[in-house]
Amino acid sequence: MSLSAPRKTDHVFIVGAGVFGLATALELRNRGYQNVTVLDRHMPPVPDGSSVDISRVIRVDYADPFYARLGLEALKVWRQKYNKYFYKSGFTMISESTDDPRVERTKQALLKLGQKVQPFTGRAEFKTRYPCFDGDLPLHVNGYANHVCGWVDAERVMEAFARECVDAGVSFITGERGTVVSLVLKKKMLVGVKVATGETLLCAQVILATGSWTSHLLDLRGAAVSTCHPVASIQLSKDETAELSKQPVIYNLTSGVFVFPPTPNGILKVASHDYGYETTIPVRYRPCTQPWSSISAPKLVKSPSTTDFIPDEADTALRAGLTLLLPRFKDRPWIKRKLCWYSDTRSGDFIVDHHPSISGLFLATGDSGHCFKFLPVIGRYVSDIFEDKTPGIHRARWVFKPTDKPMASSSDGSRGGPPRRVLTRSEQAKL
Repeated sequence: MSLSAPRKTDHVFIVGAGVFGLATALELRNRGYQNVTVLDRHMPPVPDGSSVDISRVIRVDYADPFYARLGLEALKVWRQKYNKYFYKSGFTMISESTDDPRVERTKQALLKLGQKVQPFTGRAEFKTRYPCFDGDLPLHVNGYANHVCGWVDAERVMEAFARECVDAGVSFITGERGTVVSLVLKKKMLVGVKVATGETLLCAQVILATGSWTSHLLDLRGAAVSTCHPVASIQLSKDETAELSKQPVIYNLTSGVFVFPPTPNGILKVASHDYGYETTIPVRYRPCTQPWSSISAPKLVKSPSTTDFIPDEADTALRAGLTLLLPRFKDRPWIKRKLCWYSDTRSGDFIVDHHPSISGLFLATGDSGHCFKFLPVIGRYVSDIFEDKTPGIHRARWVFKPTDKPMASSSDGSRGGPPRRVLTRSEQAKL
């Protein structure tokens, strides 16, 4: 709910220094907003942020033309302004099913946008094209290659974006004073935030760009759920790195497993874009409109017992996904494992909207595990909605949609793997 349009002199707090937060901060400052402050526990790149890792896929491959067009718009900026972080490896989607309609819908969406894809059918054709992938793939494996896409060094990109924000005049508050613990309301108007030092910091507008941490601060009323997804990596030798340096990002739509090309220093990452896992964290905000007393969210303080926990079946699935393509590494030990957090919505659409009942609160969350690729352009669309000047299609797609229905496995059509489940108590103790 916005009683009046934001003014350029308003003090705007952006809580969260991830993709939505930094992109919006930079855009608002470039539009002439005089007082834009980003609050987070850490200066970006935030160590445990979902936007920070050695790599993120940059693809335009969506069955939904809305996101395919947005991906193309972002890709142009990646290849021009941020080309030193972008690796044009190509992106290859495969399916172990002979009749997966998602592959065909994605190909058709790309062709309608003038993109060239190279389809393949069968294991023999796949191995002819990619001889380095010598695993025991199904005979009927099929898919396509899109050579314009690739991946970026996500951590370096976020560091660069933070520098741009600072150079543009964005302020940052970090540490305990930048750790927001609650929103401060006066009746139905947001007047500021309370931080870990105990202080209340006053402002005119708050943009909540807290991703999977959003549920710690606000009742999302069934519009999104925080989920975690497994990632692991192995170390390659110099010769192995050179051999695989030309491979594309491979996505197995059946299992949900991604295999990335190695980084220049030989780290090969395997990740799962699946339906993920939930946790049970006690609700902190009041009042809670939902009939439960816990939420799924990352812990605010991690357990000292382990830093690389992923569920056993997730480890097995990542290992199987790697072995299917690169069996020579089936016994190579992981050098790192972790769970990457998403803020999942039901449809895979983002949440970019004024809160319907709290004046001065704006939401930019619900990344659904596929927002990073839009980093160079998403700030413009968020800012347009913030200023109530966006085209109708974006506002309609990204509207906040509260519901009292339980959250089922959500998807934008690009997920694979088993249904979502809640981590057991013993598993959660290891997070």
